[in-house]
Amino acid sequence: MTPRLGTASVIAVWGAPTADREQLVDALARRFVQRGIRAIALVGMAPTDALECPPAPTDALAQAQAWRTRIDQARHNALVVAAGSPIALLAQRGVPVESWPPSLVAAERGHAFTLLLPPQDAAGNGEQDLDARLRAGFAAVGLPCAIIHGRDAAQHLSRAWSALQAGLEAREEAPATPRHLRAPAWNCERCSDPDCEHRLFTDLIAARQTLTAG
Repeated sequence: MTPRLGTASVIAVWGAPTADREQLVDALARRFVQRGIRAIALVGMAPTDALECPPAPTDALAQAQAWRTRIDQARHNALVVAAGSPIALLAQRGVPVESWPPSLVAAERGHAFTLLLPPQDAAGNGEQDLDARLRAGFAAVGLPCAIIHGRDAAQHLSRAWSALQAGLEAREEAPATPRHLRAPAWNCERCSDPDCEHRLFTDLIAARQTLTAG
């Protein structure tokens, strides 16, 4: 079954293991194309090494803005599956949350899905630390995400596809936002119910008031 996504949708794949992340991005884009949906895999702008020396925050902000521009340009004509995202880049580079541009945060919240590939159990401290920074980034801006566990590329693809399908089905089945209902307004002049409790109660009070007055 094909998740119901189309042009202008963005799926961002975060994760410390660069090779796994980019493999999943390519595989997801191919899967959509095979099902008749125009999709583009964006890789190459996201950080590529968990251990590389972080640039200055201003450089990281410039890179994030450039990555945002590239994603937005690509989504005009296709569904975009991106390796990383502007916010993931800022989180990885250690840019303080208070320095994140609100426009980048708002754009990130507009993504259809964000998937996170956690490091394997045998991963080194560098990938574990990066995973922690990425998760902190999620929490900082309130981004929902799906954690995609797996031993290999095939399992990552299968579980990511299932996560997209389940997420869309959950959105479709979610009840509409409940309206605030007003208390019912009584309109006794139009009431035709002989057993109307409100009318009987009102009549009883009126009768008592008449007796008291007499």
